[in-house]
Amino acid sequence: MPNYVIHTKAYLKIILHACKHPFAGVNGILLAEDSEIDNEIRIVDAVPLFHRWVTLTPMLEIGLQQVDVYASKNNLKIAGYYHANERVDDNKLPLYGQKIVSKIHDNFNKAIALVVQNTKLSPENPEIAVVPYTFKENQWRPDNKAFSSKTESSTANSFSFENPNAPDLISQSIQKRHFEHLYDFDEHMENIELDWLVNQKVESLEIENDKKRK
Repeated sequence: MPNYVIHTKAYLKIILHACKHPFAGVNGILLAEDSEIDNEIRIVDAVPLFHRWVTLTPMLEIGLQQVDVYASKNNLKIAGYYHANERVDDNKLPLYGQKIVSKIHDNFNKAIALVVQNTKLSPENPEIAVVPYTFKENQWRPDNKAFSSKTESSTANSFSFENPNAPDLISQSIQKRHFEHLYDFDEHMENIELDWLVNQKVESLEIENDKKRK
């Protein structure tokens, strides 16, 4: 079974997207390196899509097409979907989210979904705030034991962060309000000058902080 490694940059954008729109559902796309080594899937980036129209709409198709073109140009592939619900106590992947990740799964059978656990988005108490969903027995199931150092069997998926300190680093970014510099496709449609595919400003802030920590 695949081993999934979540890079800090991908996790950062997911959490900042959810923090920027705390009273709305948000979603986006997970990008992985195009090549796999030893059955390891490295989720290296995330592209924020919507905070207004998170359901299945014609704009979703347009957004996915643009992400696909961007991924191809950068030797990446669409490897999954992320989602945060509007209600703080709602930590499940909704039906339309399952349909979106199923569409991705049709093209990449190792695709996953990451669902933000809203109750764990606390800058004062850093926790891993996502739960992966994998496709098992013809349905999307949460892996509540993900990111554990132990797996129950050799057939289980494993999940880890490239940097084990990722929750602490993202907590610092939340405290510094880096989410104010992150834009999604919704905002890009209102102002085409906004950078939603790369979010270079957020990446620059993270690199700068990483240098200071070293």
